[in-house]
Amino acid sequence: MTLTRESILEAALRLCSPEGGGQLTFSRLGKELGADPTAVYRHFRDKDELVLALTDLVIQEGIELARQTLPDGPSDDWRAWLAVTAHSVRTSHLARPALAVLAAARTTASPAETHSVEQLISVLHRAGLPVIEAAECYRALLDMTLAMTQYTAAFSILDRQAQEQDEAAWAVKYGMLPEDEFPLLHRSAPRLTELFRDDDTVFALVLDTFLDGVAVRIGRAGEA
Repeated sequence: MTLTRESILEAALRLCSPEGGGQLTFSRLGKELGADPTAVYRHFRDKDELVLALTDLVIQEGIELARQTLPDGPSDDWRAWLAVTAHSVRTSHLARPALAVLAAARTTASPAETHSVEQLISVLHRAGLPVIEAAECYRALLDMTLAMTQYTAAFSILDRQAQEQDEAAWAVKYGMLPEDEFPLLHRSAPRLTELFRDDDTVFALVLDTFLDGVAVRIGRAGEA
């Protein structure tokens, strides 16, 4: 089999998925490709270069997901576009949790990434924010989205014993706290336990809260 850059990237994406075992190493990549792991170095200098290339593919996928959800692209409804973008970024990354852990903190400066940044700043600027403030809100949106996505991805690739241990901490330890000492935690522990198992709901809550804050800033800018 003749290795190509594309075939290596496809194999690496498979390894980063839950079905692929959720672990990316050159040795596992070589086995997946049926080739000596050193052959990968002919196309990628090191694992970091591979991760950046994979990150760019995930960014492109997230952009395409957003376009499929809102085929007419950004409109005057800035909130809808930012929400769709955030959920699309999260979805594309969580499809390969092992990569999400590595990619969430990286910057590719690829055409896909830079055009997306320009578009998001433009949407916020057209909504009424000064350019610098629009850029700040873009950065906050993406950082929040990627940080929460990385958290979800990191937990998902823990072994089941570790996951169950954390779940038990909420369901048992927090649930058994004495009511006289922790009255508010005692009342809210059942809901906190539910939310521990539902990162998507927590993300939607945080995103809505963030967008409410952006709406306040847009209103304030309009009054200035």
